[in-house]
Amino acid sequence: MLGGRWTPLVLREFLRRGRAGYSELSEALPALSDKILSDRLAQLTRAGAVERHRTPGWPPRVVYVLTARGRALEPVVRSMWEWGSA
Repeated sequence: MLGGRWTPLVLREFLRRGRAGYSELSEALPALSDKILSDRLAQLTRAGAVERHRTPGWPPRVVYVLTARGRALEPVVRSMWEWGSA
């Protein structure tokens, strides 16, 4: 689930926020290209770490929400962050 170069950072943003839209994530992680961010969101959705919720209306808005399975990764991501910071 944490495979991929930017996946831990995307997951870290979800752990901070709980839910986020694509533009919020893009602003929080400016080094990521749109393609990489889209790929990582699709990967995390397939793995069950986040759920994709589309709201009706125009323009359509998509919000990604961290699941219990994704929240269970918090100790792992926190340890990786602390190790990397040291």
